[in-house]
Amino acid sequence: MERFAIVGFGAAGYHALKGLRAVGCDARVEVYTETDLPPYNPMLTTYYVKGRLDYEGLFPFGEMEQLKKELDFTCLPPGRAAVDAGAMTIRAADGTVRSYDKMLLATGARAFVPPVGKLPENRVYSMRTVSDAVRLKRILGTDALRRVLVVGASMVGIKIVELLTERGIQVVFSDLAEHIFPTAAYETTSERIEAGLTGRGILLRFGKKVTDAWEENGRAEICFSDGSRETVDAVVECIGTRTAVDCILAGQVEIDRGIVVDDHMRTSVPGIYAAGDCCQGRDLSIESTRLIGLWANAVCQGETAGKNMAGEDISYPGNILHNITHFMDMDFVSFGDISLPGERRVFVDDKDRYAEATISEGRVSCVNLLNLFKNSGAVKNYMLRRLYRHDTPPDPQMRAVLLKSGLPAELTALLVGGEKR
Repeated sequence: MERFAIVGFGAAGYHALKGLRAVGCDARVEVYTETDLPPYNPMLTTYYVKGRLDYEGLFPFGEMEQLKKELDFTCLPPGRAAVDAGAMTIRAADGTVRSYDKMLLATGARAFVPPVGKLPENRVYSMRTVSDAVRLKRILGTDALRRVLVVGASMVGIKIVELLTERGIQVVFSDLAEHIFPTAAYETTSERIEAGLTGRGILLRFGKKVTDAWEENGRAEICFSDGSRETVDAVVECIGTRTAVDCILAGQVEIDRGIVVDDHMRTSVPGIYAAGDCCQGRDLSIESTRLIGLWANAVCQGETAGKNMAGEDISYPGNILHNITHFMDMDFVSFGDISLPGERRVFVDDKDRYAEATISEGRVSCVNLLNLFKNSGAVKNYMLRRLYRHDTPPDPQMRAVLLKSGLPAELTALLVGGEKR
């Protein structure tokens, strides 16, 4: 009987295992994780802290013992594993070394949490893991926080700002970037979001770096690169993530910013696959590979990897960068890469709503929608249709949905069929 290893058991690892069992693979599977927790969705952690989700709701697939029965696998002792890709072996946390016929690397990504000056650990929080969420929720339950610095103008950062504000805590929101969502939003879109935040009493410190910090009189003193200072009770870092690839012995697997894979999720080493936030797969908008840290992407990559490990011939064409988030009565949607070349056009610009897109070769290559959430599904479907199936005529039903969604006629025409050349 073949022996498989899955290193990391989040969305990608779980769906890989589910995929290989779905096609009848009876290989022995051993799973390596750093904790004894079942798979969870990191994006749900803010909902747990906010009180909109109970603890069990963080684990959408169920408890670990239940999963073991359903999918027939063994969990190795929790802790950091060491992968020797050349020898096809893994050293478990207890020092035991095992060899495998095939492996899946699904180690995900970790929050980037650099030190904040001289502040002790009990003043600094982050938000990525279940333990991060439990720790932040605990301090919020003590009424010890009156003013908090949130570092990182990211999708997670804005959710932290929202939940703190709802609790009556004053928020200073900072980032080295000049504007919010610097990799997803056009500057003009960001400015409208920022106006909404300042209107709600949130102090923005964008374009400034934290240069020093220390405790003084029972609080945290923060210095910024422009010489200004803020006094807060705690700092929450939401700067971003880094791929968790340090468990792989150096020089064995091709790694760029993440593990490089093909459309079958194969790495540069035969028999070793990768999926999820630790790898960079194909981005349809640039016809190359890049990190796409999205739950849905990890699901599709994991299922593809699992079925191919089982002997199937399944390809995953890729995805595009996209973000859909709701915060403080605002909806922000972004599809595509804002850095792509092309003509920028504004299609909606009124008090509450905004739509801007990049047009390349007569088609939409990137779009921002602000407070136009009901249109996001139709827009996403049409952008993916164009990138997946260039010569397929628009689906009549989806075309009707898009035409009735309330988007301007000019943008609708571009999404449906592009401009005539």
